Amino acid sequence: MQIKKYTGKTMAEAMTKVKQEFGDDAVILNSRQVKKGWLGLFASQHVEVIAALEKAPLAVKPRAAVKPAATPKPVKMSERQVQPKNVSIPAPELSATRRLPAALTHVESLLASESFHSETWDEAINELYYTTKSVEVVERYVRDQIRSSFLPVPEPKRYMMLVGPTGVGKTTTLAKLAAHYKLEHGLSVGLITTDTYRIAAIEQLKTYAEILDIPVEVAYDFDDFKRAKQLFARKDIILIDTAGRNFRDEAYVEQFERYHDFSETSLSLVLSLTSKMRDMEMIYRQFEPLPLRSLIFTKADETSDIHAMYRMVRESGLPVAWLTDGQEVPDDLVAGEPDRLTDRLLEKEGWTQWTKQDV
Repeated sequence: MQIKKYTGKTMAEAMTKVKQEFGDDAVILNSRQVKKGWLGLFASQHVEVIAALEKAPLAVKPRAAVKPAATPKPVKMSERQVQPKNVSIPAPELSATRRLPAALTHVESLLASESFHSETWDEAINELYYTTKSVEVVERYVRDQIRSSFLPVPEPKRYMMLVGPTGVGKTTTLAKLAAHYKLEHGLSVGLITTDTYRIAAIEQLKTYAEILDIPVEVAYDFDDFKRAKQLFARKDIILIDTAGRNFRDEAYVEQFERYHDFSETSLSLVLSLTSKMRDMEMIYRQFEPLPLRSLIFTKADETSDIHAMYRMVRESGLPVAWLTDGQEVPDDLVAGEPDRLTDRLLEKEGWTQWTKQDV
């Protein structure tokens, strides 16, 4: 990792120097105000930025010469292992007994997944199937059980802030939301990003903002954040991007609360559906102390199932505000309505024909 210090009269000037040398992959480790002058005379305020570049040149090992294959040594008949005849190979034992009738294999497969293993629907499903002899009735029952776990999403507040770890897709999701509220609802939108650790994230958000003709402000510190809020005082809705690692610091959260009222903010935790269930639970515990109002799940198009969404809702008791299933802005954005989320989950299970009947 390369680490270097840059100074400038303003943060923008210092960041320009970082970008010129390290490019968009630079990571900002620290920034502070410093005084610069000769022996303390005529000192003026400057901004000092410590940046790092994580990429390192790859070391390529020389390919080893391939030795010619050795000629196999002939084996005498006496040395060969003779396979005895009429020896039966035992069949592997079944790892688990079937819980549901054969006609409900697809239902049993869903319930056997990690996200549903604690559900006790077996008895009700068996009774329902043997009473009605209808697979569709059982599917309807399962759908109703899943749907009842998804809560209705409350109306968004004027400030919408996305938190979550790096790499889950917060910036792209923010751009989709900005396009959604401007193009579909006709609202005036402002964008604020406090994720100043990754220059690439700032440039990405600025690109989206330019395309959508939406103003964006970069807040390098809390004073910048306060000024950005004042600039957007007349906007209908303000969307805020954040650096994930900041909000795992209790001191940072306490300081942030002094500059921003979370009671007027829809705070959403963003989780990627490509993550392992255990990792999702760990991330949720890290952000649980915050006044979270909803969950947002991303990258539904990059996984074969979205079971984790159901389990995280059950464990957190939070509604799902949005689901994203692609990179297109603003098309690949699904509102967190219980019916739509349930159908998406079942469609991933191959129940497409049944869900299209809109039962």
